[in-house]
Amino acid sequence: MRIRYKITLIVLVLLTAGIVYAWPYVQMNFAESARYTENNRREYEFYTPELLKNMPRVTGDYEFGFSNVSGPGTLVYDLQFKGTSEANKINSYLKEHGYKKASTCDIQGDCWKGEDPKVSVSVGIIKDPSTLIVSLVVDPSYEHEMR
Repeated sequence: MRIRYKITLIVLVLLTAGIVYAWPYVQMNFAESARYTENNRREYEFYTPELLKNMPRVTGDYEFGFSNVSGPGTLVYDLQFKGTSEANKINSYLKEHGYKKASTCDIQGDCWKGEDPKVSVSVGIIKDPSTLIVSLVVDPSYEHEMR
């Protein structure tokens, strides 16, 4: 009887530890939005696409963001550089990774298209306070329209 009690206790402890470990990931998976820095390792690794992870840091004051736009389920990832309006390094980086400027853009800034038709990148500038915003938009509904 005592062995059963120990086994049950061990199983409960392991289940509890698993839930405690996994719960933040469950919450992040269902989150509508998030703001974070590289110091928030769990969020940074979970949300940030490689293109933004490897993007040149044009200022030391920057922050990442994630938004899950309801409706078609569009995912928006952004990287905001505060205190700058200089986009040359970002534009060069995008060119090096196969992105080309789009002929039309819905924002005041530059829009970029790569090989993946459901991914677009925009580079915009806010003048006051001076902020450079790089947004990566993933539109999963594009694939359904193409079928």
